Amino acid sequence: MNRAGFVAVTAAATAAPVLRSREPIVAEVTLQRDAPELLAPFVVAIALNNTAGKIVRLEFPTADLFRIDVIHDDSPVWSSLTLHKPIPVNRQLDVPPGRTKLASMTIDGTSDDRRCYEPGKYIVRVAMLGTSFGMVVDKAVTFAPPSPVDEALRAKPGTVLTIAGEQTTLGGIVSLHDASGSVRLSRSLGLHPTGTYVVRGFLDASGDDRIFDVGRFAPAFDNPPIPPQQ
Repeated sequence: MNRAGFVAVTAAATAAPVLRSREPIVAEVTLQRDAPELLAPFVVAIALNNTAGKIVRLEFPTADLFRIDVIHDDSPVWSSLTLHKPIPVNRQLDVPPGRTKLASMTIDGTSDDRRCYEPGKYIVRVAMLGTSFGMVVDKAVTFAPPSPVDEALRAKPGTVLTIAGEQTTLGGIVSLHDASGSVRLSRSLGLHPTGTYVVRGFLDASGDDRIFDVGRFAPAFDNPPIPPQQ
């Protein structure tokens, strides 16, 4: 099944959720976020809640017990099955009574082609489609737009922020500029970066100097994709 087909199937399942297991087992999904800004990683945690009072065996057609997709405007921008190793889970899973933590996965806030997400509303979809158990869980998540550079310059040193703009280099000094201003960067955003880049880090103050300490960066969503490394 391709990605478009998967989204269509899981969307239909979400519209009319069906628990195919006869046992009272449900999948519980939580999102753990430290910040709503772009490039701020977040964790998807998955658990199973078994209220049957006995061990229940679930069966799945493949070793991929579940998959996670980040969806924007009805299209997946990131999937746990794209360029990622399969999750090593047996095709049969014995679930004891009570709540069992199944797995957790950190999503770094970039798309499958390594670009930053576009600000806005997304759906994190967790699908568990087994032969004896099936459930699709959607969680809404919103990513805030980057802070303007002039706002970042007014922030208290050490405050973690996400900004965006184009890199310029003058006299060996690397800066990022947007419509509101320019800030010096602690390091370059790669070899000859072009277009808009999204950068997450914090403002470092040394005397009168203001330098944005780069933690993570990625091309903006409207930049051409980064070609794969040979």
